Amino acid sequence: MMPGGAGGIDNSSSSIQNNNSTYEGTAYQWGSGGMDAGGGAPTTTTANVPCTVPAVNPRPSSTRARTTQSWRRHRNLSLLSLREMDPDDPRHKAVPPSFVRAYPLDDDDDSNNRGVNNNNVGRGKRSSFGYPASLFQATSREDDHLYALRRFDNVRCVSHQILQTVYDAWANAVDPTAQRSVMDHPNIVKFHRCFISHRSAVFFIHDYYPGAVTLKEKLLDRQQQRQYGNHHPMPMTEPFIWSCVTQLVSALRVIHASNMACRCLRLNRVLCIPSTGNGLNVNETTMNCRAVKMRFRINCIGIVDALEFEARKRLPDLRAEDMRCLGRIILSLATGTDVTDVTATSGGGEEDEKTFHQCDAFLTQSYSHELRNLIASLLTSSPDRLHPPSIFDVCTVLANRVFDELDCTNETSDDLDSCLSVEYESSRALNLLLQLGFVNERPEFGVDGRWSETGDCYVLKLFRDYVFHQADEAGRPVMDLGHVITALNKLDAADDERIVLTSRDGSSLLVVSYADVARCLRTAYNELCEGSSNLIARRRQHRHH
Repeated sequence: MMPGGAGGIDNSSSSIQNNNSTYEGTAYQWGSGGMDAGGGAPTTTTANVPCTVPAVNPRPSSTRARTTQSWRRHRNLSLLSLREMDPDDPRHKAVPPSFVRAYPLDDDDDSNNRGVNNNNVGRGKRSSFGYPASLFQATSREDDHLYALRRFDNVRCVSHQILQTVYDAWANAVDPTAQRSVMDHPNIVKFHRCFISHRSAVFFIHDYYPGAVTLKEKLLDRQQQRQYGNHHPMPMTEPFIWSCVTQLVSALRVIHASNMACRCLRLNRVLCIPSTGNGLNVNETTMNCRAVKMRFRINCIGIVDALEFEARKRLPDLRAEDMRCLGRIILSLATGTDVTDVTATSGGGEEDEKTFHQCDAFLTQSYSHELRNLIASLLTSSPDRLHPPSIFDVCTVLANRVFDELDCTNETSDDLDSCLSVEYESSRALNLLLQLGFVNERPEFGVDGRWSETGDCYVLKLFRDYVFHQADEAGRPVMDLGHVITALNKLDAADDERIVLTSRDGSSLLVVSYADVARCLRTAYNELCEGSSNLIARRRQHRHH
């Protein structure tokens, strides 16, 4: 629905019972801000008399604003999901036949790969995984869902058996506490499958989130270039960092508890997904980020396990590396510089300690001792502690911060529930309009050429004129949106209030209640659905064949 059609119901006095639901009041209004209720139907009226509606209190403007913002965001995300390459684009050859409507996601990202070019179709630039890679959003022919399709070329050490082994390990990983799959965790991008397709390319399929960007791209690269010209670091506020850490630790806790290792904790492999009521608000001058409105998800699960299958390490060593990677991410956010690439490829633990000591003075001056000590424990060692703390030790440190995140999550849930309730009111009107549109003026139904002109359907035809085709004494059309909204609300509630329906030529005059009209609509629409069910079944059967 458009923003102007969203809103909530404001009501007055009486009570209407309908299908185990109670509607308080007989005067309704969609408090949308884009639709003014100028009138409604009185207790008894004819089709050519304008009506008025009692004054009601609209919904708070903040609710309407959130609803409009939510509608715009989801519309933009829908447009992103509908992007496709040109039919003659040679990069179509890089996508497996089981996927359609592909669109490259790495064209604008110079730090990764540019995708596929005309001279070397299917070969992307070298990625952070060490192989040429290309990233697409594509729709699966099997379930018609949109996925992130990542292709790797020149991978000679991976076989079908290795890919199956890696996928089975992740698919069967279960959180022992919640007894749910690790892939269902809210801070992990779900890993669906992996396979080898044409030209010996390896493909990994993950969930796709329209509008999501990596943590590196969102918070470091682009905003540095826009605000500071890449000359000054741009550290994040401490609440933002704690929120990010809390969410990443939550995902790591589940992964390590299921006897697995993440192996993909880097800034360019953590997705940031803002949304209405759960998005990132950035003050352009002070960089005051509200991390409580951002969802972080660990991406690329399973890729490193497959590409480096032959060089496997001990599980304790992999978990220790996960914790060091977590420390590098926190240090990167605190200093505004990406330290993950340098320390991951040069000196390991020694390079981590060197980098931390270089930043220690800045951390002590800018952040709390709690955050500074957490980074120190993850990146440095001591004679009595040669390895970083386990994920469960970090969970103990974050106990107080988890309550802050829980409070923000509940606040976000309340905001989304308010938006959902507003959209529900819009969907009720849309549902009624669609059913009336299917029934009214239908040329024929089966062998009955006058089906829509007799019985219950004739009542619906007169009701349509009563709602939308009113006129005043001079025959001029009455454009009364308040009357339309009130009538649709009472129809949905099956109100016992009676109205007078008149045919256009004045030869027919019916006195019916909204409950009678609702029954006629339900009966006629169900009759249409039953008559079309066989046709739908035949179409589905034909599609499968």
